[in-house]
Order: sequence, then C-alpha cells, then structure tokens
Amino acid sequence: MAWGDFKISYSRINAYLFCPHKYKLIYINNLYVPVNADISFGHTIHKTLEKYHSSEGKTLEELFDAYDDNWQNDGFVSAQQSYEYYLRGKTMLENYFLSFSQSPTKILYTEKSFDANIGKYRFIGIIDRIDEYPDGTHEVMDYKTHAKVWEQDRVDKDLQLSFYAYACRNVFGFNPDKISVYFLSENIKIYTQRSQIQIEEALNAALSAAENITAENFEPDTSKCVLCDFKFKCKYSAAADGQ
Repeated sequence: MAWGDFKISYSRINAYLFCPHKYKLIYINNLYVPVNADISFGHTIHKTLEKYHSSEGKTLEELFDAYDDNWQNDGFVSAQQSYEYYLRGKTMLENYFLSFSQSPTKILYTEKSFDANIGKYRFIGIIDRIDEYPDGTHEVMDYKTHAKVWEQDRVDKDLQLSFYAYACRNVFGFNPDKISVYFLSENIKIYTQRSQIQIEEALNAALSAAENITAENFEPDTSKCVLCDFKFKCKYSAAADGQ
C-alpha cells in the first residue's frame, strides 16, 4: 500500500491503540460500524451547535430552528426511539442555552479544523469549540452527547485533549488556559489541564502508532474482542463464539 498521502488523526490513533487489526478493518478494508441512534444523535447536536454559533444565534428559538434543520433520522430502530431522542435533544439544548447565555466568553471558533505536524506525519483534527474570556485567556472545549459523565481521572488522561492542547500551541498560537469536556446530557463541564510531559507522551503514542501503521503491523489484540464493534465480523475475534 502507498503511504505518500498518509495523515494521522485522533480517531485513527485511537483505533490502532485499541487493536491494530481494528484499524485495518476500518481504514484499509473500509468496514464501518453501521450508524446507530447514538451516532446519529451526536452528529445532529454537533451540527446544531456549529450552525447556531457560526450564525451568531441569540435566542432559544434560533437554537431550536438549527436543531430541526440539522436533525438526522438515520440509525433509529423506530419512530418512537427517534422521537424520544428528539425530545432528549430539546431538553439538552435548552439547558445548554441557559448556561451559554450567562457565559462571559466570546466564541472564537466552532468545529475548528487544524493541520499540524507530528514528526514527519501530518496530523489533522477538529476542535469542537474555542472560547476567549474577557481577560484574554482561552478555553478549549470538547462536546460529549452520551449519557454517561466521565470520571475526572478519565478526562485527565484523555488522549484527544492532549492533541487539542498541542494544536492550540503549534497551530493557533496560544496555550489553552482551560481545557474542558462538556457533557451536554447533564449540562456538566469537567475541566482538566495538560502538561508538556503529557503532550509529549501523546505525540510519542501518535508517532509510534503511525510508524506501525505504515509498516503494516496489524496484529490483532484479542484481549479486547468483547468490547469491539467488529467482534462478530472479525476472523480473529475471541468473542465470536458467544454470539
């Protein structure tokens, strides 16, 4: 396989670190997980907030209009399930609006793409939101739409947030003073920080994964089969016998 235009991203690195063969199934064999309710709902909420903020929306009605315009009805098993998710989204966005309307920050970017270098590799990604406070400090934010709120330790160790911090310093020219994960389902933010050591560890993990990918090292990690989206489709699956 030719690797001349190969680019890395958090999603690719995360897939490889989970299981090298999973990476191969997704990014080389093009075997994708079918869209389900949670995936569809997550896309809807992200697109809704992007449209609302990029058009400098001011009212709750404008936010709901953006929601209706961006609603994706794929992946739901029934009309009832779709309706239940829709109502959940309305409540989520109303709570978001009440919090946002009291925030002193200015939104600089939503769904901001970046293109950086990690070693000899191009690294691409998208940051959900970057805010600026009146004192000139910055907050980098990642939205989550699933129901479960992470523990602080998981937020502190999240690889994606380390890459966000790297992109801010090396692409956008500022150090993020605050890094947060916004759990929209509960309208809760959990804050974290990233040290230079943590960022370097993330970069090393990305470089190691990229080197292994381009060397076509796709040995399966069967210890994680029970958690894998492809456990009933992968020929190496140690969980397939339980289907």
